[in-house]
Amino acid sequence: MERTISLTELRGAVDEAYELFKDEHSGSVDPRIKNTKENAFGISLVLTDGTVINKGDADVPSPIGAISKIPASVALLSQMSPADLIKKSGTCCCRCSGGKARKPDIPLSSHGIRAVSAIEPTGDADGKWEVIINNMINLIGSAPELDDDLYKALTEEAAKANVENVIAEAGYTLYDDAPIAIDLYIRQMAMTATSEQLATMCATIAADGRNPKTGEHVFDGCISPTVTALMVVHGPHKEAKPWMVATGLPAKSGFGGAIAGVLPGVFGIAAYSPELNEAGVSIKAAQAIRHIMQKLQLSVFASAKVSTDTTK
Repeated sequence: MERTISLTELRGAVDEAYELFKDEHSGSVDPRIKNTKENAFGISLVLTDGTVINKGDADVPSPIGAISKIPASVALLSQMSPADLIKKSGTCCCRCSGGKARKPDIPLSSHGIRAVSAIEPTGDADGKWEVIINNMINLIGSAPELDDDLYKALTEEAAKANVENVIAEAGYTLYDDAPIAIDLYIRQMAMTATSEQLATMCATIAADGRNPKTGEHVFDGCISPTVTALMVVHGPHKEAKPWMVATGLPAKSGFGGAIAGVLPGVFGIAAYSPELNEAGVSIKAAQAIRHIMQKLQLSVFASAKVSTDTTK
């Protein structure tokens, strides 16, 4: 079974979502983030042919937070097989006591730190960062910028929580020097990107590694299904299961207020609004993407093959 969705339908769904939720003012901004645009709200959808649909504040950058795990996954899978990635990232990498892995009690994602530690090269902070940032640039087609104030705040938070020592005491395995892994994980979370940049990144994954705006082949297309699967498993913060049931869209969220998702073979989508719910997920961004997916009756689990017609 096949379905064709017109550009008019896509634009209509984005416009409708924006109008429905633009006046939603609940939630709160993460206190670590300064200089946010009050009531900012943007939606961006990038098709695999490079067509861009923007609405509202799609050009306003925000810290990507845990969304940085998407490009990190691409970098890792470009260096190792999915089986090796699972082996390195799984609970078997912890020293276990009584059959239970010990996870460090820290204010940062221990899995995120471990993932960064596994990116080659090791023992070379500059070399590892070059791999991370170049991968981001290739995925989004332009350079993200660092939020210096947030980077400093997160670094101070990690130092106050004694993250390096807590990780060591927990016996939590890293594959590089802890100071390097912690610092670079913080730095990648403090990078900022617009909704359009994030949607372009996701469209590149949806297009099996070809950036639809630059035409550059960024990574081997066989990586895309695994990256998408990881987004299903580790979805929006603390809401992965209800999110997938409601939207059918593999996605990640960041504490900066963005959500970015992939519909394989069709598009990448991102929405941004800095006000978060208690789980740390943007309220308006979640509402908008959920509405668009339901309005268009789209889901990664649907049996119908979906194509788009940009002439209508």
